[in-house]
Amino acid sequence: MKHFSSTLLFAILSCFGQAVYAGEDQTQTTISFHAGGKPVGGFIFPIGVPVTPSAVAHRIDKNGTQTRYTGNVQGRFTPPPGQVILFGAEMVVEQQTISPERAKAVRDLAAMAGSDQLYRGRGGELTAEEWRIQTALDTANMARLKEIVDTWGWPGLRFAGAASQTAFLVLQHADHDSQRRYLPLLREAAARGDVIGSHLALLEDRVRVADGKPQLYGSQLSGTPLRFEPIEDEAHVDERRRSVGLEPMADYARRFGLEYAPKADNRKKSSR
Repeated sequence: MKHFSSTLLFAILSCFGQAVYAGEDQTQTTISFHAGGKPVGGFIFPIGVPVTPSAVAHRIDKNGTQTRYTGNVQGRFTPPPGQVILFGAEMVVEQQTISPERAKAVRDLAAMAGSDQLYRGRGGELTAEEWRIQTALDTANMARLKEIVDTWGWPGLRFAGAASQTAFLVLQHADHDSQRRYLPLLREAAARGDVIGSHLALLEDRVRVADGKPQLYGSQLSGTPLRFEPIEDEAHVDERRRSVGLEPMADYARRFGLEYAPKADNRKKSSR
């Protein structure tokens, strides 16, 4: 495994910035890492080479040609052809031997992505037989995830790379007891920047709703017609959502064809 120093790993992923030059295909992409408000390193890609990075974070700000990701940043890009220039104040290159058992655990996690979405990924209503098959796959996936967690701890970004998101999906689709059992591990992983904050928020809401408690982030809907499950301190739900990188409730509601009217903060009294 190759990585930067911890200063870079936990920094702001700043600017999928683009300096544009005259003529077509003269765009240049730079990914830089910041710490304490100052750039400490990054990558400069060849001029004219298209780069399509994607990232999630607790906060995302766009300004012209620059997008800044702040707080528990997790991003990815496919290295383009041509020479990529690296710059920074400090660099550590580490080559770590991965045991066959750990390598198999990561491969198994990656393989679960297909079975987790076998039927639910198609969208629409599933037949009883499709749900039966999907549920059996979910149970098998969770059994294997449990083995991995019991051996290695929660398989976060640094353990499983992109497959860490599959681990979250498997738990999100597991039984309630498993979700409640492993929720504390996700909280710990999020605190060290190893789990996406929005993933933790979704699981927090799911567990709370199943326990008969109001949700915190407004992610859970139910019923026919669809409605939002009760939300604790709803006047500040968008603040909590913003803190973990989730879109505002109004935008989220539109995904389901709903209109969301935020509740007023009862503590604020209009002056006369």
